[in-house]
Amino acid sequence: MMKTCIVGGGSWGIALASVLSTNGRDVTLYMRSSEQKEYILKNKRSPKYLKDFIFPDNINLTDDLRSLDGCDLAVIATPFQKMEEILIEIKPHLSQKTIILNVSKGLNIENCETGEYFANKICPDNKYAVLSGPSHAEEVSKKMITTVVICSKDIEVAKSLQDLFMNEYFRVYIHTDVSGVEVAGALKNVIAIGSGILKGINEGDNARAALITRGLFEIARLGKKLNCNMMTFMGLAGMGDLIVTATSVHSRNFRAGVLIGKGVPVERLEDEVGETVEGLKTVKAAHILSQKYNIEMPITEAIYKGIYENKDPHKAILELMTRSKKHEFLEEMVL
Repeated sequence: MMKTCIVGGGSWGIALASVLSTNGRDVTLYMRSSEQKEYILKNKRSPKYLKDFIFPDNINLTDDLRSLDGCDLAVIATPFQKMEEILIEIKPHLSQKTIILNVSKGLNIENCETGEYFANKICPDNKYAVLSGPSHAEEVSKKMITTVVICSKDIEVAKSLQDLFMNEYFRVYIHTDVSGVEVAGALKNVIAIGSGILKGINEGDNARAALITRGLFEIARLGKKLNCNMMTFMGLAGMGDLIVTATSVHSRNFRAGVLIGKGVPVERLEDEVGETVEGLKTVKAAHILSQKYNIEMPITEAIYKGIYENKDPHKAILELMTRSKKHEFLEEMVL
């Protein structure tokens, strides 16, 4: 049986531990806080995340990284901006056979890189995979129907993880476009913030549908420049994850956008939301990449300016709506 250690005791780490628990797998959940671990051991619930979830006895809890010793699978379920630091910490406990599965989403704000870059840099001898798709932790922990994709350049690794996670409520597809999955997973958080801003200023469904649709075009434009498979952006990691993240109150990025639309200062957003809002960092990286590669990403640019240059959302919308006339698809035919 594959021994799995999930690094990160937040909502997504707990939800994935619940899936493996349901499947009867050998799973350990690592959390840095010994207080959180002791609280859960005593109360069978987390003091902060997914408070309605009752921890079953077959999820092992630890605050000791030595629990990673001898594991077959290390799941990285920490905020993305901490990924490099976490990989450096856990590397001494990994063997060459340990698969690294990244389930966090984002782009590094210092070098605009994805999780695969850091895994290859820090743990070059380990196989790497990524899990993504429309999957709110709140629903997964309640065993509600969910479909995701697991991607690895080694298809046999993807197949083994598909076998590990898949069950009657958690369906797993596989393919090999790691870059596409990570780019889509990161940038959908930016568009979700924009969708939330529209909600916060009382724009309607029409506006949000337009933003989501055109936002997906922007994500695909960047993906093309980064040599991703365009089909990825039509799949679960692209369209699927974008829809759920940009429309649901479960989405921390959507909720952050609503707060921005209502005038809440950026520096207060994560306190108000209660969890890390990955899109706030990712929009900086997306802004840099669009300029580096000379890619037209007007929606992303408007969201960036709204967050970091205090641009009025009404003015940004007016500028987007009154841009020069365009053919809907002509510029995208080369995709």
